[in-house]
Amino acid sequence: MRSGARQRREGGPVRRSSRQRREGGIALLLALLVLVILAIVIVQMTVTSLHTKTVAENQMADLQNSYGVRAGYTQALLFLQADLEKGAEVDSLGERWAQPLEFDLGKAHVKVSIQDSERFISLAQLVNDKGEPNPVVVAQLKRLVRILRHPADVAERIIDYVDADSKGAFEARAKNERLYNIEELLRIEGIAPEVVSGGAINGDEKKGLATFTTAWPQTIAQGATAGAVNVNTAPSEVLLSLADEMTQGAADAIVAWRSSPGADGKPQPFTKAEDVKKVQGVTSAVYEAISGQITVKSSTFEIRVRSQVGNLEKAWLYVVSRTSGPKGGITLLASQRLSDFMSVKPSEEKK
Repeated sequence: MRSGARQRREGGPVRRSSRQRREGGIALLLALLVLVILAIVIVQMTVTSLHTKTVAENQMADLQNSYGVRAGYTQALLFLQADLEKGAEVDSLGERWAQPLEFDLGKAHVKVSIQDSERFISLAQLVNDKGEPNPVVVAQLKRLVRILRHPADVAERIIDYVDADSKGAFEARAKNERLYNIEELLRIEGIAPEVVSGGAINGDEKKGLATFTTAWPQTIAQGATAGAVNVNTAPSEVLLSLADEMTQGAADAIVAWRSSPGADGKPQPFTKAEDVKKVQGVTSAVYEAISGQITVKSSTFEIRVRSQVGNLEKAWLYVVSRTSGPKGGITLLASQRLSDFMSVKPSEEKK
């Protein structure tokens, strides 16, 4: 014992006890554990910080897109209002409102397009306010389906889906109310996505109904005609759908006529419905068949606005009606976010 004590005093080698070795090992493990915990905390704080930054950037981009959409909508209203103030009784594809618009608002890139509903066949007008089929528009839809080379039962399925009765052959899961957007056609049993948006069906490329139809206006204005089509804006497929007497040649000739330059070098739209009789191929029989379904002025407009910041975008559809006269103006009928599927009536807003 004295020898061991003397060695400790003189700095000689000392053997550590097993207890001391265990305590040293535990201390080392605790130190390593603390380091691991600190590393985890630092990593977690870094991840949280990056996540918070991403969330903040996305919220800022969403806010900028919201302002971009509103700015695009406001710009569209200015074009429609300026056209209204001119007092013209004609709407055509040569109007400023009919031209696409793009602009930058801060970091947001905004795209705006305006289309008049009168260039399309209105599926909302397939039925009247009582839910009864409207023969004129029903016939238009059936012809369009045939022209686009889709199965004939497509028209019947749509009609049974929106009419009020339950007597049709395709009443399964029928809504028995008007459509609130064209995408709702995808809910109808037996109608493929390619029928709505276009695409190859059994190897045959076909155009979709969405290109030539609309769900607006939901109601027919007093004095207006159900299924009225603007001959200054409607594509040839829609014109061809107006009557059995209408030929492809006559429909194409109408489109060519309104697009041809006049004496001033600018396209000359039809100023009244009777002007289509000047077009080669529009015989008396053709005009007689379509005269009750055509107009040269539009009153309902669909404004589509898309704003993009980086990889984030926001798109909205605004539907407005425009009336002339002392009490005329522009009224917002409805708005809906295009990226959302709307199976219910879109929220209405006041201008």
